[in-house]
Amino acid sequence: MIHERHTCRACGSRNLALIVDLGRTALANDFLEPSEVKAYGTFLPLRLRLCQDCSLVQLAEVVDPGVLYSRYAYVTSTSRTMQAHLEAQSKHLVETGGFATPPRVLEIASNTGPYLQKFQALGCTVLGVEPARNIAELAERDGVPTWTDFFNAHNAREIRAEWGAADLVCGRHVFAHIDDWQDVVAALDAITHERSLVALEVPYLVDFFEKGEFDTVYHEHLSYVSVRSVEALLAKSPFRLHRVDHYPIHGGSVLLQIRRRTDPTPAHESVARFIGRERHLDLHEAAAWQPFVKRVRHIQTQLPALLRQIRARGQRVIGYGASAKGNTLLNTCGLTASDLDYIIDNTPFKQGKVAPGSWIPVKPPETLLKDRPDYALLLAWNFADEIVARETEYQRGGGRFIIPIPEPRVVEFPR
Repeated sequence: MIHERHTCRACGSRNLALIVDLGRTALANDFLEPSEVKAYGTFLPLRLRLCQDCSLVQLAEVVDPGVLYSRYAYVTSTSRTMQAHLEAQSKHLVETGGFATPPRVLEIASNTGPYLQKFQALGCTVLGVEPARNIAELAERDGVPTWTDFFNAHNAREIRAEWGAADLVCGRHVFAHIDDWQDVVAALDAITHERSLVALEVPYLVDFFEKGEFDTVYHEHLSYVSVRSVEALLAKSPFRLHRVDHYPIHGGSVLLQIRRRTDPTPAHESVARFIGRERHLDLHEAAAWQPFVKRVRHIQTQLPALLRQIRARGQRVIGYGASAKGNTLLNTCGLTASDLDYIIDNTPFKQGKVAPGSWIPVKPPETLLKDRPDYALLLAWNFADEIVARETEYQRGGGRFIIPIPEPRVVEFPR
């Protein structure tokens, strides 16, 4: 079910250094029925290692994908922030990708299909590849053709034989979930033609490093990606980095555009610029990560202390957003149902269940205004601006939000 990885999945180096040990946690998307809690025993180590050659940060242990995704509870956010991001990015790729006609778009780990729907609106033929059958069925219901399986070299060859080559291959926040990157490269080789564009959006290591975003560490997120590490991965492949764009989504992400080495399109200046900044930060040196570890330990101390001070005054606190990152935060800070009364979330799969490890019940979002707790901890802090702006009625009634990252703080409502 779990094995330890001793080599860097990007460059193959064994020159790995432990950055931080977050202890043993439940799987971040294992939402259970209350009756299932007693029998649950999947608490697995969560340790980060740094490749001191190419600067990739990766989990020391790898969990079998069949265990992680057999009853997957994550669906792509439908927030306005996310929808605007997906629309802008899809238009950007279609308009700047050098396509003579609307491209044939394949998305890796397409979830319920919201990204591909943006491409459909632009006149593109699309195909999603999604291993979770329950999620793929929702995509099909919404008109997004979906191949229900993992994206790997074997399946890519089958897809090409049946569906054809892709002009544009997209993968949003999935590349970091895959253990075998060499197989991903082989799969991309199988599904693309000479002028295809590959666009992979990943959480960016620099944002992770500078903001102390340790709550984005969980067993699905095997890698924390630098541009330099992807350059190392592609060094002996048919592909090269073409362009890098930064987005604020998910606490800071980069869109890595990749083309074949035989493609005459010149590389964008952004590739050298991003790599230069990473070298300047010394991200490949273990000593440079000591301030990151201090920030992690600070939050692990200060957030529980803040919540318990509030509870000691007789006031109530809930969680807002039953996100995977929120579950890491709860588990690694030792927070349970004695600290948060419940968590609200708009995902039907999660409602009525309990959050993994903390065993805090999950309720629908309308509970917030019906119950009016004193404070709501923003577990989905990456959408803090949108949530705080939307929930004005809750705040006018005296409710306050707590943002945990990068520093635990209460958001005061302007009067």
